[in-house]
Amino acid sequence: MAVRVAKIPAATLPGSEGTVAWGPVPDVIERARAGDRAAFAELYDQHVDSVYRYLLYRLREPSDAEDLCSEVFTRAFANIHRYRWQGKSFLAWLYTIARNAVTDRRRRERPTVDLDTAFGVAEDGPTAHERAVLGEQVGALRGAVKHLTTEQQQVLSLRFEANLSSREVARMLGKNEGAIRALQFRALGRLRKILHDQA
Repeated sequence: MAVRVAKIPAATLPGSEGTVAWGPVPDVIERARAGDRAAFAELYDQHVDSVYRYLLYRLREPSDAEDLCSEVFTRAFANIHRYRWQGKSFLAWLYTIARNAVTDRRRRERPTVDLDTAFGVAEDGPTAHERAVLGEQVGALRGAVKHLTTEQQQVLSLRFEANLSSREVARMLGKNEGAIRALQFRALGRLRKILHDQA
């Protein structure tokens, strides 16, 4: 699924077709930071599908994911001058923007439930009670995640929300695979303890 952001021209550098770049070369970022739209378009082309998949996983609705994907790249374009190359993937920065955009959207939206669903009389799907129990479990998990370090949250997000492998996350964050596995192991252990203590 390729999503295009308005007013940002699509461009691909010669010879880049068919290649997957985990981290764009600093020159491309510097040119984008200097206002070069073609350089930003290259970054966009490299990462738009990954950002869209991440958002679709979080939002479940393709049209919402498309809308928010456009917003993410608009925010990135507006703030590219603040980005600093530190040897990590540009995609990690985009995921941070995407995560914040999802949070902002959820704060703005008020949940609505139709009467059939509210009283558990819908023919298909879980009952209102089952939804309430699931909602409590999800709420508890989200609350527990807030107690993790930023690094642990990022690893869990990339591993389980973006569905990336440990090797992919390691490349993206500029760490070795063992460090990513250790962060994941400690994060899951901490979550188990927090949830057990709350039970």
